[in-house]
Amino acid sequence: MGDVAIQRPDTGNDPKDEALRWLIALREEPDDPALAARFETWLAQDEANRRAWAEARRVWDVLGEAGPLRGQAPRSALPAAARPGRRGRRIVAAGVAGLLAVCMIVLFQPAIAIWLSADHATGVAETRQIRLEDGSTAWLGADSAIRLSFDAGERRVTLLAGEAYFEVESDAARPFRVVADGVETTVLGTAFDVRADADAVSVAVNRGRVAVAVAEVGAPLEAGDWISIDASGRTERGRSDPELAGGWRSGMLAVQDRPVAEIAQVLSRYQGGRIVVAGGELAARRVTGIYDLRAPAEALQAVAETHGARVRRISPWLTVVSAW
Repeated sequence: MGDVAIQRPDTGNDPKDEALRWLIALREEPDDPALAARFETWLAQDEANRRAWAEARRVWDVLGEAGPLRGQAPRSALPAAARPGRRGRRIVAAGVAGLLAVCMIVLFQPAIAIWLSADHATGVAETRQIRLEDGSTAWLGADSAIRLSFDAGERRVTLLAGEAYFEVESDAARPFRVVADGVETTVLGTAFDVRADADAVSVAVNRGRVAVAVAEVGAPLEAGDWISIDASGRTERGRSDPELAGGWRSGMLAVQDRPVAEIAQVLSRYQGGRIVVAGGELAARRVTGIYDLRAPAEALQAVAETHGARVRRISPWLTVVSAW
């Protein structure tokens, strides 16, 4: 495609915006020597350009997308970009369209599969109260889905995505079980919350007791107990105010000593798109606070500021939280 270039606005150009445009252009034409030369010229023009390029590359790496970039100039030697050419806007637009298409596939294909197999589901920022056929009540959190399988011997709910809170009617002849990512919770007469995140399942008890079918759990969970089981089977167990279990039903998220990454995943269901916490150290830092789920962007900003981090909305489908 030859003459690929970046169109610079006449005024108010931001090196961060330029860096993202260069990222797209270099992905589109990794073997174009003229493009690479203009890129190196831009990179050398200003220290701000080099810092912006380094930041753009870090964001790309966080997403696991750092494919072959021409001008892959040593990351320490942040790249720069050159003067825009005539066909730049068209090429950049095509690159953006391609990236958006990938985002749509990655984000919505799993959601469609879940929607097709769910009995009840909610959208982004939507919550719903559902009366089940046995008289129990389920509250679905935002962007969540459940599948029901009730018969004469068992009441089984599969949490396909997101979070749900249950108030269960007692029935000794038909145990009530909730399954999320292979973790099975059996009700022993209770109100409790189950959440399935990308890398862990969490159960918290408001009242009564539940038995969680994981070897390391031991005794049943009682009111105020919570447990988190990650994908490797490692468990973390603790106690907090019982009212924190399912507290999101009021529109407020109250958390006590929880990891930043966990809170980001919850907020993503109210904001929409993916929230990426860059860096394991930041992701593992702990947060305590009360956040308004009706204003997820502000809540995420408050979580980030607790640890001196920054929030960047890259697109409607991607937000990055980082220490840089």
